[in-house]
Amino acid sequence: MTTRQPTGRSESGFTLTELLVTIVIVGIIATLLPKAIILGLRFTAGTQQRVAATSATGALNRYFYGDVQSADAVTTAPGCGIAGPIVHLSRAGDDVVYTYDPPTGALDRVTCADGRVVSTLLGRFDSATATPPVTLTCGAETSCTSPMEVTLTVRSDPATPPTTLTAVRRSSAS
Repeated sequence: MTTRQPTGRSESGFTLTELLVTIVIVGIIATLLPKAIILGLRFTAGTQQRVAATSATGALNRYFYGDVQSADAVTTAPGCGIAGPIVHLSRAGDDVVYTYDPPTGALDRVTCADGRVVSTLLGRFDSATATPPVTLTCGAETSCTSPMEVTLTVRSDPATPPTTLTAVRRSSAS
């Protein structure tokens, strides 16, 4: 008498074909995953720089208009111990200087009165750019449509149009 093996018996494990397909799929994922992670990190770093630059522009916006409106004189001369400021706004009793530090990318607002100097960090821009992100384009020694206007141009990202902040000084009669 012969013993028959039952047909349709389930066997555990993978076939050679299934194993090869799995290895190929894991290989493709392992090749693409590091590239996706690097791309994500680059995107995140760029986004952080843009957000920081936008924040710095907003902080500059909050202070700039009031400082210009109360200024008696606008120059680019050193002030508050700062050589080479973006703009130096003088008013009775104190001075305000806006300055940019290329190595750190820091945009600062420095006030000095009665021998006291107070520096306020407005924000940071990408320090890798060759040109300063904030420039005086009208006022002080530069020509303007109106001599009472002071304009700062903020270029936080070379791929986007710059932001222009224009404030009008109070008249000398007031």
